[in-house]
Amino acid sequence: MKKLVLESYEIKFLAGLFIAFLILFLLIISVILFTLIRSGASREAFLGVLAYLVFAVIVMSILAFCLKRIREGPKKATLLAKQTIFEGNRLVFPIELEFEYGRMELLNSPERMGSKKDFKVIERKKTSIFEFPDEEFKFVATYENGFASFPAIKILTRTYERTVLLFMTNKGKVTVKKLIAPSILRSNMDVEIRGEEKELVGRLYKLPNQREKVEIFLSAPESPETSVKIVDSSAEEFRYSMLPNERVVIFSPYGSLSVENLLRTLNSSKIVLGHGEFLLRLKLLKPRRKELASYKFEVELKEGERWGV
Repeated sequence: MKKLVLESYEIKFLAGLFIAFLILFLLIISVILFTLIRSGASREAFLGVLAYLVFAVIVMSILAFCLKRIREGPKKATLLAKQTIFEGNRLVFPIELEFEYGRMELLNSPERMGSKKDFKVIERKKTSIFEFPDEEFKFVATYENGFASFPAIKILTRTYERTVLLFMTNKGKVTVKKLIAPSILRSNMDVEIRGEEKELVGRLYKLPNQREKVEIFLSAPESPETSVKIVDSSAEEFRYSMLPNERVVIFSPYGSLSVENLLRTLNSSKIVLGHGEFLLRLKLLKPRRKELASYKFEVELKEGERWGV
């Protein structure tokens, strides 16, 4: 199993901004005091600067307190990640934890500021040992749009309160076998698509007079506007893994959980992973970007299972 800790880039930015503002404030105060001393300013001038300094210190103290409270969530998530041990398929927590088990869903779009979060509780548990849930998940995203659904637990115990654990299993199988004929693509090219275990595999058969480039994208019904390009017709073959190479557990503060932060944590700018129904789309190269064909395929966790059942 692989352990990841979600980094809150918003908090990093705020901390950097606060430090920069503090340094600038100290520089300004130093320059003002130096100028007043050199010019032999009156006592009233010094008192005015002192009053401004006291007010600024109060404001800075409030900002520092707020920043400290905001950073408590990431610290709790990091601490739990360090103290949790993996034993086979089990997670061994440092103490007996009370938590809610359910499904975390995230939705992101250009019209919305940040990701919409929805945690659906299935049951409440209290234990120090938790078996990794090999259940369906789905994550289709770019920095602009995205959809995610993970099995998850939300910690209620005060020491690690509001820490969320997301689970991504590596079990599953791509089920598709399709030959897309030139008549459908309106080009001199055959495209063969098939599933090989967790990989989507494609082969492109082009004739010498094939000129127009075709691009192949993946998306999902839950977020059809999110399209991730995986290859174009300049390639002869492609392989795209629909599942991670190993089980993954992501430790995250609830407040920092977003599609963008998940992408950064997985070190990716765009991603299509998981189980259920997906869309394979073939489009002409820009600027026309006309869709030539679209086909559904599935990634099944077990034989005969379907997404959402």
